[in-house]
Amino acid sequence: MRIAAVAVVALVVETALGADLRLMGVGPDLMLLLAICAGMTGGAEAGALVGFAVGLLSDISLATTPLGLSALSWCLVGWSVGMLRSNVTLGNRSALPVVAFAATLGGIAIFLVVGDLVGQSQLSGLRHAYLLRVGVIESLWNALLAIPVGFVYERAGRGSAGAEALRRTDSPADR
Repeated sequence: MRIAAVAVVALVVETALGADLRLMGVGPDLMLLLAICAGMTGGAEAGALVGFAVGLLSDISLATTPLGLSALSWCLVGWSVGMLRSNVTLGNRSALPVVAFAATLGGIAIFLVVGDLVGQSQLSGLRHAYLLRVGVIESLWNALLAIPVGFVYERAGRGSAGAEALRRTDSPADR
C-alpha cells in the first residue's frame, strides 16, 4: 500500500508540477523512474510489477497514446533493470543515477518502438534531433532525481511483506 501511495503522489507531482519542472520543454518521468527504482531495489519481478502498475497510471493520465503502451514499456524497463541488478553486482546508491540515465534512454526507445508497432505513427514521425534532445534531458532529470526517489521508494517498501517476499525470491543467493 505504501508503494502504491508513493506512485500516486509521484503521478500528482508529475501532472501538477510537471510544467514547472521543465528544462527546454522536457521534464522528468517519475513513473518510469519508479519502475527503475523498483528494479534496482526489489529485482526483476518487483521492477516488472511496479513498472506495469505505474505505466498504467501514466496511460490513464495520457490521452494521446493507447492504454497499455506505457505499462508495457515501463514493465520491460523495470524487469530489465532488475535482471541487471540480479546478474551484476551493483551498489544501489552509487549506481542508481547511471542506471537511471541509461534505463530512461532505453525506456524512451522501447516506448517509441512499441508505439510504432501498434500504429502510433505520430511517435516515429518526430524529428530525430527532437527525440534525442527529449531523451537526453529526461534521462538527466531522472538521473538527478534517482537518489531521492530511490530513497523514498526503498523506505516505502521496507517492512512490506510483499516487497520482502520479492526481495528474497530475487536475491542471487537463492539461485
